[in-house]
Amino acid sequence: MPAQRFNGFPPRGLTFLRGLEKRNDRAWFQARKSIYEDDLLGPMQALVAELSDRFMRKRIPIYGDVRRSIFRIYRDVRFTHDKRPYKTHMSAYLSPDGGRHTPGGLYIHIGPKGSFLSLAFYDLEKSLLERWRREMAEKPKEFQAVLRALARAGLGLIPADEEEDSLTRLPRGFAHMAETPLGDYFRLRHFLVHEDLTEKQVGSRLLVDRGVRFVERCRPLLVHGWRLAAAVLDTSEDRFFD
Repeated sequence: MPAQRFNGFPPRGLTFLRGLEKRNDRAWFQARKSIYEDDLLGPMQALVAELSDRFMRKRIPIYGDVRRSIFRIYRDVRFTHDKRPYKTHMSAYLSPDGGRHTPGGLYIHIGPKGSFLSLAFYDLEKSLLERWRREMAEKPKEFQAVLRALARAGLGLIPADEEEDSLTRLPRGFAHMAETPLGDYFRLRHFLVHEDLTEKQVGSRLLVDRGVRFVERCRPLLVHGWRLAAAVLDTSEDRFFD
């Protein structure tokens, strides 16, 4: 159970992140660290814990851990020219096994330049991405059914032209799919559904309900992707399904 009840991210938390964008240095952060802990980290821990509990009660196999699931605000600057020490957003990822890299989970992003929820099959392993593309080519009606179900829920996959690391052309072996209704989906490296959040929603306890409903609306994509992941990873589908 959460150490505290999630009541939204206080406005002071987003104000802190705006300030961090302008003064991204250790002295500024350390003088205001209590704001980060009270108005950002604490609420995110409560949100992760409450969402995990709600998903468990609804038998949706997605959960998080307040230690593993929340991304650190401290940047790794060892291998980059950008030496700013802090990220200017808060984020967390809940997945079928609680891991940050397991495909088919809920990503939460809280930031002054825009907050959102994302259902993420992100940065897929080569074998899983190949299997996903092969399924689209061999069984196009199944994936089209997933897209129609998402559309009925008011959702859709982020298209290839809006993903900065999408392929510019279809991958080898799938060029014959270029003129089909699914042509552009073969250019994707990730399969993501995205829903923006307003500051009012971010600051409300109702964000818990919104997160649960979002995942429920994304269920057709989850079921499709988890089935492929179970086959590729040679694991029981029980890892993903009840």
